[in-house]
Parts: sequence; structure tokens; C-alpha cells
Amino acid sequence: MFHFLKKYFQKSFQTLNTIIISRKAILENLSTYKSLSPEHSIFPVLKSNAYGHGIREVATILQESKIDYIVVDSYYEALEVHKVNKTRVLLMGYTLPENFKYMDFSFITLVVSDFETLWTLGKIWKKIRIHLKIDTGMHRQGIYLEEISRFLSTLQTYSNIILEGVCTHLADADNSDDSYTSVQIKKFQEAITQITSAWFKLWYIHAANSAWGAKEFPSIFNAMRLGIGLYGINPLDSSDSSYGKLSKLRPALRMESTLVLKKILQKGEKVSYNGTFIAPKNMTIGIIPVGYYEGIPRILGNEKFGYTWKDEYFPILGRVCMNMTIIDLGESSIKVGEKITIISDNTNNPNSVSTMAHAAKTIPYECLTGISESIRRIVW
Repeated sequence: MFHFLKKYFQKSFQTLNTIIISRKAILENLSTYKSLSPEHSIFPVLKSNAYGHGIREVATILQESKIDYIVVDSYYEALEVHKVNKTRVLLMGYTLPENFKYMDFSFITLVVSDFETLWTLGKIWKKIRIHLKIDTGMHRQGIYLEEISRFLSTLQTYSNIILEGVCTHLADADNSDDSYTSVQIKKFQEAITQITSAWFKLWYIHAANSAWGAKEFPSIFNAMRLGIGLYGINPLDSSDSSYGKLSKLRPALRMESTLVLKKILQKGEKVSYNGTFIAPKNMTIGIIPVGYYEGIPRILGNEKFGYTWKDEYFPILGRVCMNMTIIDLGESSIKVGEKITIISDNTNNPNSVSTMAHAAKTIPYECLTGISESIRRIVW
């Protein structure tokens, strides 16, 4: 009964806030990267609720593309993807070793970054495919070059584990200075040489991400992990020589809300918590039911950011609240109940996610993944 009611209300109950995901933008962004690297397998990354876009929604969209892997961070995410898309899943995040015995490996390949994981997998006697992660300078996950020989020797004692691929993570790929990335790639090539010299066949060798996917990298690599670029955000600085290669990327997310109240604010009256904004004149203000819970950083209060309606821009007044913001409506004719754009899918608009990130002194990744999962996503 609960599931019936949930399904019924999802179809009929109108929400104040909605996130619209463009199927066309997702697929065209994927196509852009395929055209840059036609010889590479591209693994779309859907971790962190598909960078805020909705993991099930994006996994469903990707049914239309022929891909070898979808990348996630956790087993929970892998299960969510598998419900709507039967593409094999590459699980890159850490899993507690005691949980492996409960997992279904028929559609999952694990990225292994440590010896304890290898030892545990070897003892559960399930056929498991793995990608070995090498730490080439990120100093986060992965084994060091000097540990590879011992890892391979241990791996050879486990007949149930298949080493299918090897990967690393580039720490500075979005920098226009590629010197540190070059150091990492050199180390990664050394790792590959060690592994192949030990007579291991590697189906997938991947280091590139959205930033490095627009640059030149050694032909020995045959796959890349596509994260933020899939969602239409150019990860490169405009000064980077490769920036223009990603000019066709188009943001896939638009966030809309509703004007729920209009009020008159008298000159000298204060707005929101701590009264940080004082009206310099009589003003018309609007109440919008989005706040920092929904994903609007608190730092964006007091006119650092704003929303749009048609061609009009409404700056935020006072502090951003948990579930509400107050905006300056000026002389606008907007009426209560009308939709207003919180995050625009047009990079030239003043409320694009890139503009939001700049105003909040952060990066688009944080702004997108900070959008509440409870907001309804619609694919169009």
C-alpha cells in the first residue's frame, strides 16, 4: 500500500522545487568526449548521486549509450544503478572487508587499493574482477610502485580473483601547468610495465578524468573516467590551451522553485537572521522555499547570488535560511505561484552553477553534489 501511494503522489503531487535534467545534454556531453578520444572506453562516473543530478535518472539516460562501465563509490550506489541499467559497475570507493561476503559480484568489478581488501577477497571464494589502483602522487588511495611486486605475488595465490585493469587518479589534471601530471603519468607507466612484465593481461588501463580527457596522453591508456564533464561543466581554466576542446559541453541541470509570498519591506526594516540586510528604501521582497538544506550555500546571502525569472535577476537579501531565501523583486510583475530559476543551465546566466561556485568561493563539484537528494528530479 505504501509503495502504491508513493507512486501515486510522485505522479500527481506538485512540488515547490524541481530539478530538470536534460537527456540530450548528458548524451551530447558524452559524445563530445568520445569524439576527443574515439579509441578509449569512457566510464561515466555516477557517484554522489550522479554529481547531484540523480543517480537513477542519469543511469536510465545512459541506457541509450554503449559503455563498458558505470563508475560509483559505494555498493549502495551500485545497486541503485543496477535497478535501471544492466551495464557493469566499477566500484571505486572503500568497502568494509566484512561486507564482501554479502555482496553480489555478478555485475560489479572492484577497485582494490590495499592489501587487506585483497586478502579478504581471496578468502571468500567468489569469482571477482578487480582493477588495481596505483598511488602515483595523489597520496590518497592506492598502493605504491614498490609494493606492486608483493601485491602481484599475493594475487597469484588466489584463483578466484581476476586482475582486469589498473588505474590511478590524477591530482592536478585541471591545472594549465601539466608538470605534476606528467610526473604521475611517468610513475603510472612504470607500474604498467611491472604488471605486464609479470605476464598479467590488462583489459583496461585508465588514468584520465574529465580534465585530462581533453588533453594528450599516452596511447597505452585505453579508458577514461568521465565525471564533471558528463554533466556539462568544463573543468579546465579558460587559460588552459585545451579549454576550447570542451566548448560544446552543456550543463544538464536546471533547478526551479516557486515564488510563495510577496511582501512590502519598509525603509529601515531588516531581513532574515541577525538582520544583516537593512532596506535602504521601501521594497517588494519575495520568499522562495530553497535554502542551505536544498543546496544554496549560506555564504551566498546579501546579494552575492540571485535567481532569475524571464530576463529579470533577483538578488538574495539577508542570510540564506535552512529552507528559505528572501529576494529583492524590484518592480517585477512576477506573481505568487510562478516558477523561478534557482540554478540556470545556461553558462552565460548570472545564476549558472559556475557563477554560484565562484560567488561561494568553491568549485562546481561542491555546489552540484550539495543539492538535496529529496528534491524531485525530472528527465526531459
